[in-house]
Amino acid sequence: MYLNRKQAKIAFNLSSEYSLLLSKNYILGNYSNFVKEKKSSLIKEILFVANDFVSNLLLSLNTIFSEVLVLTAFILIGLIYYTQATAVTVILIGSIVITIKYYNKKTLNKINKIKSNDYDKNISNLNNLLNGYLSIKSESQIKFFLEKFKNSNQQLNSNYAILHAKRINISRQTEILVILIICIGYFYLITFPIKNTEIVSFLSLFAALFFKTIPSINKLNLGFTNFYSHLYSLNILEKKVASISKNNTTNKVLGFSESITLKDISFYYEPHTPILKELNLSLKKGSFTAIIGKSGKGKTTLLNIIAKLINANFGKIYLDNVEIDEKNKYDYFNMITYLTQKPFIYEGTIIENINLNNEISNTDLLDEIIIGLDLKDTIDNLPNGFNSFIGSEGNILSGGQLQRICIARALLNKTEILILDEATNSLDKHSEEIIIRFIYNFTKKHNITVVLISHFIKTTENLYSSIINLDNYEV
Repeated sequence: MYLNRKQAKIAFNLSSEYSLLLSKNYILGNYSNFVKEKKSSLIKEILFVANDFVSNLLLSLNTIFSEVLVLTAFILIGLIYYTQATAVTVILIGSIVITIKYYNKKTLNKINKIKSNDYDKNISNLNNLLNGYLSIKSESQIKFFLEKFKNSNQQLNSNYAILHAKRINISRQTEILVILIICIGYFYLITFPIKNTEIVSFLSLFAALFFKTIPSINKLNLGFTNFYSHLYSLNILEKKVASISKNNTTNKVLGFSESITLKDISFYYEPHTPILKELNLSLKKGSFTAIIGKSGKGKTTLLNIIAKLINANFGKIYLDNVEIDEKNKYDYFNMITYLTQKPFIYEGTIIENINLNNEISNTDLLDEIIIGLDLKDTIDNLPNGFNSFIGSEGNILSGGQLQRICIARALLNKTEILILDEATNSLDKHSEEIIIRFIYNFTKKHNITVVLISHFIKTTENLYSSIINLDNYEV
C-alpha cells in the first residue's frame, strides 16, 4: 500500500511538471505559431495530455512490468516443482492475453485516434459558450451553443463509456476463457474417465495454477487497455518535449548598456508582398521611440520582431553587438515588458494585478506610479481599495482604467525595455497625453528603453528620441 501511494504521488508530480513544461513552451515559443494554435488545443495539451500520459501510460507500464515480474516468478517456481502443469498454463495464459489484446485492439486504436480531437471540440465549444456570456442571451442562440456543447460532450463521454466498458469486459473475458478451458478439462475427465491418478493430479494442479494467475492476467490486460487507448498523449508530448529541448538558454548573460540594433530586417507572409523590407534601426539605451504609420504597414509586426516574439524572414537583431538568436532569446525576454491594447487582467485583487506576488517592497514607488497614472481616486473610491477584487474581464473598471493598471504593473517591474502596442488607446486624447508624459519622465529617471505605437503623438512629439514612420521608412 505504501509503495502504491508513493508511486502514485511521484507519477502525478511528474504530470504537474509536464504541464508546467508545456505551459512554458507555449509562453516562450514563437508568437506566430502561438496565434495559429487553437486555445482549446493548448488547454487540452497542458491539462489533459500530461495527466493521461502519466495516469494511463506510465502507471499502466508500471502495472504491466510489475505483473510480468509476478507471473515470471510464479512460472519459474512452477517450472521447478510442477514442470508440465506450469508449461501448459504458460502457453494458455499467453494465448489468452494475445487473444484478448487483438480482439480489443481495433476499438482501442479508434478511441486513441479520436480522443484528442474530442477533447479539442469539447473545450472549444465550452469556451465559446462562456466567452459569449454577454452576447448569448436569445433562446435561439442559447439553444445553438448549448446543443454544440452537448453533442461534443456526449461524444467525449461516449468514448469514456466504451473505454470503461472495455476495462470491465476484459476482466470478464479473461475469467470466461479461463473457466471455459478448465470446464473443457473436467468435461473431458467426466466423459472419458481416467484411472491414472497422475493425470487427475496434473489437471487439478493445472486448474489451481490457472485460478491463481487470473488476478495478474486481468491487471496485465487492463494495463494494455489503458496504454493503447492513450498513446496519443505520448505522440503529443514527444513532439513538444523535442522542441523544448532545443530551447536551452546559453550560459552567456546578456547585457544592455548601448543599443538594440536591427540590421536589414525583412518580413513577409507572402514573398511578393513584404510588410517590412531591409529595415535598419538602432534604439539607444534609455531612448523613447514612437512607431507610426497607416494600418497594415507593419507597426505591430515590427514591435514583435524587436521583442523577438516572431523571427524576421531576413536580417538580424543585436543587443550591444550580441546577436539575439533562439538560444539566448529567453534571457532577452527577461529584459522586456510588452503591453498590448487589450489589457491582461487576471482574477484577483487590484494590488495582485499591479504586483503579481502581492508584496510591495517600495510603497513610495507604488504611490508615485498610482498618482502619476491618475489611478489614486479610482482605487480609493472602490469598496476595498487596493484589495478590491476584479475578475478576468475587469468589469468593475473601464477600459482606460484597466490599461493604466497594466502600465502601473509594467513600470513597477522596471524592466530594461518597455514595449507599448497602443496600450493607451482606450484613453481620451487629453488623458493619453498625461499618461505618455508620465511614462516618459518615469522611464527617463530609471533609464528604461521605450518603444511605443500611438495614433496621437502630435502633442507629445517633443518627447521622442526618434519617430519611425513606416509609411516611408523615415526615422
